[in-house]
Amino acid sequence: MIHSINEFAVTEVENQVTGCASLYIYDTGLAEIRSLGANPESRVAGQGRQLVEHLLKKAKSLALSRVIVLTRVPEFFASQGFSFCSKDSLPEKVIKDCELCLRKDNCDEVAMEYILKPSNSAVIPCKHVA
Repeated sequence: MIHSINEFAVTEVENQVTGCASLYIYDTGLAEIRSLGANPESRVAGQGRQLVEHLLKKAKSLALSRVIVLTRVPEFFASQGFSFCSKDSLPEKVIKDCELCLRKDNCDEVAMEYILKPSNSAVIPCKHVA
């Protein structure tokens, strides 16, 4: 748990953790939003959306270009700007998790991706020396 603590973000209501999500970064630079959940009894709408927005900002600040999810709720992620992609385009994920999963032959999750656009402020023009 200590090894992964920096990957997580949480929402809090009245000093109680009510939601969490993780941004896992593979060695290749691909990032995945994992473990997204919010307590519906907290009666605070939008916690999942806020967590996803926060993690996408974090990914962009780390100069990552692509964030993926495997989900059973594609409508939620589509409303956040994610689009469908093939699991075949995610070898890092398949090798790490899917190959060991008991549901791998009966998977009910769909793969989605969010392409981060580079910030204009991060672009440093080349200077030509004559």
